[in-house]
Amino acid sequence: MSGISAADLIVGTDHDFVVNLYLALLGRWPDSAGYEHFMERIRDRPAERPGAILYMAQSPEAVQRGRHIPVPDPLIASEPMKALAAQMDLRSAFLFREMTEMANRPAPAAAEPSIAPLVRELRAEMAVLRREMREELAALAGKLAALPVGASAAVVSPIGADGREEWADLLALAEARMELRLRALERRLP
Repeated sequence: MSGISAADLIVGTDHDFVVNLYLALLGRWPDSAGYEHFMERIRDRPAERPGAILYMAQSPEAVQRGRHIPVPDPLIASEPMKALAAQMDLRSAFLFREMTEMANRPAPAAAEPSIAPLVRELRAEMAVLRREMREELAALAGKLAALPVGASAAVVSPIGADGREEWADLLALAEARMELRLRALERRLP
């Protein structure tokens, strides 16, 4: 089970919430029908997110996997940088599991050269991406810390629309880069 909390899950865009919900409770990427179902349920309605967590936690698949995320009442969102770090860890763990599964697939008799070097390359790239994301988070934290003590909440709040969009963009960029690498690796498999 992931170390992500309900308070971490509810931070971010609707898309991020649905993807992270699937990864946290089902351990997999959302299928298109499930994705659309949950997007319709929560789109532009952040107050619906706690209910979506509870709903999915009761699904047969989540129950079978033994995954549950407690949802306190009231559910208060985590500090955005903490939530983003938890979301990055959740997605990174998923990608590492996917890479390991790909590396452990039995090779056909007439296999191409081993994919082990490709997996090592992909893991190295993932480490670089994680380091870049953590550096971006540190830079954002530095910007927030540099603001004057008396700055208004609207200026300081890291969960404003601009901050959420910047973090969502960073996550989406890392996710897209890794997805491209995974697809390239899959094409090279026998």
